[in-house]
Amino acid sequence: MPEFVYDISSGQLALLFSVIALGAVFIGLLVIKPILRIFFGTGPEFNQNVSFGSAGFNLFYGLLLGLLTVSAYQNNERVRQAILAEATAIGSLYSGMRSYPEPVQSEVQALLRDYVLFTIHADWAAHRQGAILDGGDHRAEAVRQRLAAFEPQTQGQVVLHAAMIGSFQDFTEARQGRLAGVITEIPDVLWYAVLVGALVSVLLFVILKMRPHQQFLLGTITSFFLGVILFVIVSLDDPLRGEQGLGPDGFVLLWERQMIWDEGPGWSLAGGAGG
Repeated sequence: MPEFVYDISSGQLALLFSVIALGAVFIGLLVIKPILRIFFGTGPEFNQNVSFGSAGFNLFYGLLLGLLTVSAYQNNERVRQAILAEATAIGSLYSGMRSYPEPVQSEVQALLRDYVLFTIHADWAAHRQGAILDGGDHRAEAVRQRLAAFEPQTQGQVVLHAAMIGSFQDFTEARQGRLAGVITEIPDVLWYAVLVGALVSVLLFVILKMRPHQQFLLGTITSFFLGVILFVIVSLDDPLRGEQGLGPDGFVLLWERQMIWDEGPGWSLAGGAGG
């Protein structure tokens, strides 16, 4: 998809697709239809022949749109679940560290808080532009190294440490799922098929022989719905890109409900210390 669609809001994007769809019908009725009638004529069985010829196209194009909508939704939901799973795993790690002795407890918790803040403020801004920053990898590696350096002294610490290592593995797996969402998108070749199919769909409708006001009314309704479907697919495609992409809600909730209390008074998510 063109990059500019990621720089506008969902409302503006919906309006854009609606205007384009309605404009295609308007241009088709005023410009394309008179030209095509010169070549094809309008015999008594013209509408029947067009309907017969377009039946197969409508079937396959409808299937294509349906499958793309489901695929885009599944990709979006998969990334959403990965975001929540990552935040949940970090929360489990953070809570479990309260049972560790000092100084490892404070050190790892500080690293986790830094990771969450970096993800909310820096990583997500990069995701909106389709990029992945190295800072998240460095912070996750710092947590891994600090956990790996800990030597349990009691049987209870052995059990606890094994559970924390498991939580860290869950965190890294969910993190990879989130990062995969940056590059998850419908292939360009399918978008070409969708756009060409949309033009053909409008073309097959406008060449039908009907009364102008009836054809304009039915055409606007049909094209508007087609524009809505395309808007839904574009909004769900690229789950983390643009204004309509998924947000770091799970991380924000984790910070506000669990982590902010360890930063001391006068700290805010937006302003930092003293904010």
